[in-house]
Amino acid sequence: MSKNMALTVFFMLIGIAPVFAMSNYDDPRILPSFKDKALPPELDILRVKTKISADNQLIFEVKTRGERTNGENGDYFLLQLTNGQSYTLLVPINEKKGNKILAYEETFQPQLNPAPSPSRKLTKLSLTAGFKARYITNGIEYLMPMDLLHISNDFSYDAYTVRANKQGDALSIDNIYDQAGKGRKEKKRFSAITLLNKLCTTRKIILAD
Repeated sequence: MSKNMALTVFFMLIGIAPVFAMSNYDDPRILPSFKDKALPPELDILRVKTKISADNQLIFEVKTRGERTNGENGDYFLLQLTNGQSYTLLVPINEKKGNKILAYEETFQPQLNPAPSPSRKLTKLSLTAGFKARYITNGIEYLMPMDLLHISNDFSYDAYTVRANKQGDALSIDNIYDQAGKGRKEKKRFSAITLLNKLCTTRKIILAD
């Protein structure tokens, strides 16, 4: 964690406000989704939850109704993050394909069940900029280094299950099975400070030297 980030979190901790009950739809720590039994369990997103790891990384936990260990190879978990800079992160749903992240420096506006879209040129991140992923029971966790968080910018995130095809830096989304934020008129946006404040109320952060 950078020195500036450590100081920011420290001052938030010593001046933290009481926690009041709030709806999951207003809480920046969670993005609830609607169950869709028409989808296979591994494609049906139930929620996205944020938390902080023991080594001070921001975690986005995407939970589904089930999991896939083999079968279709072209299906992916897709996470979009916007915080001053935008990221699109993909990981294969099929665990046998491994949890290597495909990371791009921009996002786009996917729609549920669109007609096949033409390949779009996205700029790949070198070495994924520190992003990591790991499979969990019925889902995936994306790990984001805290140093990538821009405190002064708004923050938004959303998760999808998609069928995608990549050739070099060209990425095409052929089908969108599910979206965590479906049914909302606009993306859930909030300040990065608000997200950190809420996360700090539920977990004490061990600051790095």
